Order: sequence, then structure tokens, then C-alpha cells
Amino acid sequence: MFAAVNGYYNGNNIVLEENVSLAEGQRVIVTILDTTQKKEKIDLERYIGRGKKMFHSDAQEYVRELRENDRL
Repeated sequence: MFAAVNGYYNGNNIVLEENVSLAEGQRVIVTILDTTQKKEKIDLERYIGRGKKMFHSDAQEYVRELRENDRL
């Protein structure tokens, strides 16, 4: 069996978010992810304002900020 399952560390144990049937001695691979960081909320109004159309340059900057936020 090969499966990927989400989970978290509760301070003592790794807790799986799904039920998985494992046999004693079954091998597993554990991947530790970077710590969770809170992503910034991006304010679309900053780029387009109320009732104003979004221009090409505004859209490019907005997408650039979204990509940078995804890297957090």
C-alpha cells in the first residue's frame, strides 16, 4: 500500500487526519513540513479601488503579491 495522509504533531504524537490500517512493523515514511505561517490577507481594493477598473499594471502587481504570499 502507498498512501499520503495529512496529519499534525500534538506535542507528543503525530496524529493522522484519516484512518489508516497499518500492520505492526509496517514501514512508513514521515515528511516534516515547514512550520505553518499565517499568510497575509491581500486587499484587492488597494489595487482597483471602489468603482475603478483594474489596469494591466495593477493586475501584474496584484498577481506578484499573491505569488509572494504563496511562498510564505
